Amino acid sequence: MNRIIITLLLALAPLFSQAQNFEKYENMKDVDAMVMTSKMFKMLAKVDLSESDPEAQEYMKLIENLDRIQIYKSSNPDVMQKMATDVQAYLQKGSLEELMRVKDDGQNIKFYSVPGKNDNYVKELFMYLQGSNSNKPMTVILSITGDIDLSQLSKLTADLKVPGAEKLKDANKKS
Repeated sequence: MNRIIITLLLALAPLFSQAQNFEKYENMKDVDAMVMTSKMFKMLAKVDLSESDPEAQEYMKLIENLDRIQIYKSSNPDVMQKMATDVQAYLQKGSLEELMRVKDDGQNIKFYSVPGKNDNYVKELFMYLQGSNSNKPMTVILSITGDIDLSQLSKLTADLKVPGAEKLKDANKKS
């Protein structure tokens, strides 16, 4: 009986760990990481902003509908290879659809999404960047989950200073 339970748990483990694929990078020595959770977004949404500033109100509307933002960046070749392998596995498992690809200034950037309630919204936006910055190799993984309005998202990612995220402005024009 115990063998059956252990076998079942091992078989189901990949289903539960899919969202966990990238969290292992948080504590790695050569990885810059930032993870924001829904609790942080709820706190930010309570910030008292001027109601006369429509841009600030749109920004607040965007962040209160987010669940999680994860950003992992590394220039270590071994870590970059592990990231590439994990991204490939993640893309094969999930229901992500390619949104766009950009090759620009020594960077290959790919955006993927999980469709949302309509064409302007996604449930997940995933970005994978391979390239260099100041002649230094770099890999960046960005995952944003929630009820995401693509028309507002480029403002948020620009504020986070995520390499490659400025290309999101073009993604919204294509959708």
